[in-house]
Amino acid sequence: MSVHRKTIVHAVLVLMVCALAGQRPLSAEDLPREAQKAPADVAAFLNSLGKKVSGFKTLKTEFTQEKEMSLFKEKIVLQGRIYLQKPGKIAWHVDKPLRYSVLITDTAIRQWDEDTNKVREISLANNPVFQSVIGQMTVWFSGEYGSLLENNDVKVLSLRPVVIECTPREKNIAGKVIKSITITFRDDETYLKQIRIQELTGDVTTLHFTNTLINVPLDSSSFEVKRHV
Repeated sequence: MSVHRKTIVHAVLVLMVCALAGQRPLSAEDLPREAQKAPADVAAFLNSLGKKVSGFKTLKTEFTQEKEMSLFKEKIVLQGRIYLQKPGKIAWHVDKPLRYSVLITDTAIRQWDEDTNKVREISLANNPVFQSVIGQMTVWFSGEYGSLLENNDVKVLSLRPVVIECTPREKNIAGKVIKSITITFRDDETYLKQIRIQELTGDVTTLHFTNTLINVPLDSSSFEVKRHV
């Protein structure tokens, strides 16, 4: 199936950036009785969880991203790799069904795709919606979960496994794009297993993470977005 470049860009950047696509979000009725016991102090729980996740400097993981669009029956499925280096550097490389790369820093997004074979840079200063969405995505990947309560309503849906639902508040500009984000953690709570993003349009994006490695050496080429010849 041919996938248009703009669809790829939208699917990658609006993460967010992890409930399976095509299913409704988890609710209390879906969870075992014991798993429904939410912590009394959500802020303390998020900070404690963040300490388990945030204690790394580098990370690489493989991902499969499923994009279910409300206007189409078929899902768009992407496969690739993510590299993270603190502070503030994330690289996405889509390998299938076409090649696409994006480097996200604190100030800009640089991207390349095989359709145009050109590198394009987007300043986050001039795009507050992207800036907010990317900022929230960075929080999820880095483990700074306590800060989510500043602009979002956060619910702990399950403790085993840990499942968190994040809903942007009215003042959160990410709410112009995202209805909710549901995060499922690995059983050892050291990193994410899945992110599910439900957009206001009805589209659903789900990211599955596999073969995640923490604190491993990363080659500088992992963060390069350049013209491929």
